[in-house]
Amino acid sequence: MVLKGFAHLFSVLFHPLLIIIYVLFTFLLINPYLFPYRHGNEFGTIFLIVFFTSVVIPAIAILLLYGTGLIQSLQLKDKSERIGPLIITSISYLWLFLNIRTHNAIPGLFSSFVLGAIIAIFLAFFINNFSKISLHGVGLGGMFFAILNLILSYGRPMTSLQLSTDLTITFHNILFLSMIVIIIGIVLSSRIYLKAHTIQDVFGGFLVGFVSQIVALKLFL
Repeated sequence: MVLKGFAHLFSVLFHPLLIIIYVLFTFLLINPYLFPYRHGNEFGTIFLIVFFTSVVIPAIAILLLYGTGLIQSLQLKDKSERIGPLIITSISYLWLFLNIRTHNAIPGLFSSFVLGAIIAIFLAFFINNFSKISLHGVGLGGMFFAILNLILSYGRPMTSLQLSTDLTITFHNILFLSMIVIIIGIVLSSRIYLKAHTIQDVFGGFLVGFVSQIVALKLFL
């Protein structure tokens, strides 16, 4: 029961809809100079736009689909239940991408990540007709590539996290990346442990997310 509880917890904490928020804050943490905003409030505005478009709108849509009986479970256990949420999410991400791709305060790498997410969602939509691909895997694959590419391209060797005026934690980016790998391993293992997916579904999803980011990077930058 304890293991099952932890598996559910990690599945919720790293829900596919939340991945984009984690990537946004990771970009800010590793290299804040990528965001050339003039005032601190500008990042707050960016966060609200990203959060509302990529998290709130799809979440509300899924709840409405559930409330009207068009889907039977919020966990989208059946392949057919994923069709509506995937379409809605792809439209939300596309709208977000079209609005941030030329925004001066948004780094190109983040816009590229959003484009990669759109590509991944469309691929997942297609593959979903034949196999129950892991959307957690898709999201985490994209997140891993985005963070890896950021560290290799623009990251400093050390990253500082200021928790308060008196407490700052400094760590090497290799350690940070290792922590990301461990988290990904835990989440993907949780999906398998909960019998939500097979190993093929999970790693297939991760590969789709990872490769989609490579394609987006080539297309956008």
